Amino acid sequence: MTDSTNSSTERSAAALNSPDATGDDHVELGGPVELDEMSIRGAMSEFTTGVTIIATEDEGERYGFACQSFSSLSLTPPMVLFTVMKTSRSWPHVQKAGRFSVNVLAEDQEDISAAFGRRNGEKFQMGKWTRSELGNPLLYGCSVWIDCTVVDVYEGGDHWIVTADIVSIGKREEINPLIYHRGSYARVSHPGTDAPVGQKWRQRPSV
Repeated sequence: MTDSTNSSTERSAAALNSPDATGDDHVELGGPVELDEMSIRGAMSEFTTGVTIIATEDEGERYGFACQSFSSLSLTPPMVLFTVMKTSRSWPHVQKAGRFSVNVLAEDQEDISAAFGRRNGEKFQMGKWTRSELGNPLLYGCSVWIDCTVVDVYEGGDHWIVTADIVSIGKREEINPLIYHRGSYARVSHPGTDAPVGQKWRQRPSV
């Protein structure tokens, strides 16, 4: 552990041990953790995400990987982003093709997520697939698919940060998504409802 890591942890501990901190503060805020890989993974796994398959076709071959680090980026223009490990074997083909699909998995597609989370194996033998107008693989049964073209790629530690333009979107109605929490799959017990047209702020919480 570096001196800066020690200092950060010590500052957090000092804040919790200040005269103004009560016993309830320790419970409600949570104690500081070490900044080692497993502790960081454990903390970040509290942030629940959906699961997507990022997929492309390059010289007649299909490539893809499971991705939880996916997000809407912009409405005007419509854009998305995802991150991918630099060691990914599929990413170079996405970068070369300059286009990809995002397939947001439904809750009954856990086996497909598991297949695309492995490095080896015939990933596209799982599920039923077709091709988008851009030539990207689209998964039948997913809750949402998004056809994209790569805009920019940025370096972020041991990952690449990829931004992309949205070309087209397909959406199924009343389908619960597959979600991932604490390193395992979970289910939505109380699905949300779409915001009325007059309440756009519900879908743009950063405004």
